[in-house]
Amino acid sequence: MQFQNIYTLFRSQTAKYGNTSVFFTRSGNGWESQTWLEFEDKVNDLACAFLAKGLTKGASVAILAGNIPEWSICDLAAIAAGGVGVGIYPTSSTEQCEYVINHSDAEFVIVDSIVQLQKVESIATGFTKVRQILCIEDGGFADFLNTGRSNRAELLPQIEAAATQAGSDDTAIMVYTSGTTGQPKGAMLSHRYVLNSVESLQRSVPIFESDKAISYLPGCHVAERISGIYNRLYNGTPAYFIDDLSKLYEYMLEIKPTVFASLPRFFEKIHASVVSQKGAEYVTSQDVKDAFGGEIRLLTSGGAPLPLEIANFFKRHELPILQAYGLTENICVAFNTVTEHRFGTVGKAMPMCEIKIASDGEILIKGEMMFSGYYKEPEKTTEMFDADGWLKTGDLGELDTDGYLKITGRKKEIIVLSSGKNVAPALVENYVKESHIVSHCFLFGDGHSYCVALITLNQLEAKGLDDIKVKAAIDAIVEKANARVSGPEKIKKYVILDDDFSVERYEITPTMKLKRNVVAANYKEVLEKLYE
Repeated sequence: MQFQNIYTLFRSQTAKYGNTSVFFTRSGNGWESQTWLEFEDKVNDLACAFLAKGLTKGASVAILAGNIPEWSICDLAAIAAGGVGVGIYPTSSTEQCEYVINHSDAEFVIVDSIVQLQKVESIATGFTKVRQILCIEDGGFADFLNTGRSNRAELLPQIEAAATQAGSDDTAIMVYTSGTTGQPKGAMLSHRYVLNSVESLQRSVPIFESDKAISYLPGCHVAERISGIYNRLYNGTPAYFIDDLSKLYEYMLEIKPTVFASLPRFFEKIHASVVSQKGAEYVTSQDVKDAFGGEIRLLTSGGAPLPLEIANFFKRHELPILQAYGLTENICVAFNTVTEHRFGTVGKAMPMCEIKIASDGEILIKGEMMFSGYYKEPEKTTEMFDADGWLKTGDLGELDTDGYLKITGRKKEIIVLSSGKNVAPALVENYVKESHIVSHCFLFGDGHSYCVALITLNQLEAKGLDDIKVKAAIDAIVEKANARVSGPEKIKKYVILDDDFSVERYEITPTMKLKRNVVAANYKEVLEKLYE
């Protein structure tokens, strides 16, 4: 580990890159840039303001914002002031916001818009530790920065002195898990976790100061926080911020990124667009590159399985999508690399991480990028490790003879049929979701003699198809999926739902993971009819 803590890394990079651009945001018809030195000034001003207003050492700063440079500024300023940065999804309900703010003992809450400010203010009487709520849009944040600037002469030396004392095992940031069962847990991530993670990424799929990246995923998600914000900081890579996802493709063609990370669904859309324009047999490698602006050199994916059809298409056109696997508790577990990749797997163990498979098929990991525990929940922390100190991921998988890891399901989601047979739902669900027309698939069967499914449609792909054609398409998809699994795993009956699962009904998390118990409860009558 080259640096003792994140702040020393930050100051090293701002000194190195100075007046070169680090952030780009949309302004009119062009892009407005910020330099590394401007970045440093804002972080230092904000950190001084936190101290001037009494931030307690180790207390958290909650950030409720979209994809804007201020996300990184707030996170780093919290760390510089001796606090802990905590992200909240912009789509979170008032109830979810209140839980994270109070559970994390946040003393400051920073929001990006009047809308988010109104959301937070509506629950402010329930806050237990909050000293101040700051809004970027209404000018309150700028005033707060001015407070820090006016106190910089006195407080910045304190910050710089404290930076030399901050230990690598001190908590730097906190990431709240998605909460597929119960309330989310606050995973404490140390300076060591962050710095070893970005070093592991650099050794696996390096990015450089000459690259151009796009930031459009939520900063509160561990993937964007580590492989986005801090990976770019570590490598000096500039980023273009897109806060309006409807503009992602349009802006991407302008930006011409050289590196790009996304969920598989985005790559499926690119594939469909290129093929529909050119015809599959006429698509060239340059056509595929041009779909990303023309300068792309590296594509990575995670969060869901990448359909083999999509993987093979991009590989065939000299732009393989490198799939990765990680979790909040240890983000850098496995990665396919440019020189070593095997589709259908998530790659080999990353540097500073070990993988083994338990006797029941669960993936176990050890490494130098391990979380420090769940905030205020020591019992749940203990439950995450086996007797030998291996982290229990909760995922099921297989290691092939060359060390490539394949994810086969979730241990906690195992369906136990009335016959006693165990079924991992993710396997068949993912086979069904390989089709572009399917948005979600939910397999059910606990206590019953066979499995049934609830299927939702990707409305863009299903547009223009009548009910008969949709039913025929789904029949074929289910038949194909059933052919790839054993008898007990097959879908015997299914229903196509009118509406997709939603965050608002708590059926999926902000990261699109199914909350199985909620879906089962919300569609109890529908599921029961499938067993009549």
